[in-house]
Amino acid sequence: MIRTQGPDPKSYQQFAGRSSEFPPVHLAVGVEAAGRRRGSGPPALVDRLEAVERLQIAEFAALKQELALLKAQLAQTASIVQVDLGSKLNVLRTRVGALEQASAPSHQD
Repeated sequence: MIRTQGPDPKSYQQFAGRSSEFPPVHLAVGVEAAGRRRGSGPPALVDRLEAVERLQIAEFAALKQELALLKAQLAQTASIVQVDLGSKLNVLRTRVGALEQASAPSHQD
C-alpha cells in the first residue's frame, strides 16, 4: 500500500493571520451548485435538496455567531489576564524597590 502525505502544514503558515487580506469566498451549494432550477429535476428531490441547503445555511450562521461570541470571550479573558499581570508586576516592582533600598549600604557616617 502506498501512502501519500497531504500538504505540508508549514506551507499554510504564510497565510496565518492574513485572512482579512483575502476576499470572502462564496461557495455554491445545493440547487445552486448543481445548476438546477425548479422543474429540471424530480420536485421531491429538489425540495429535499433545498431543505438541506436551508438547514446548512442556518447551522453555518449559528456557528459563525458562536465563533464571534467565543472570540469576544477570548478577548475579554486576555484583557483580564493582562490587567491582572500588570497589577502583579507593579506589586513586584514595589517589593524589589523596597528590598533594594533595605539592602543598599547606608550613607550614614
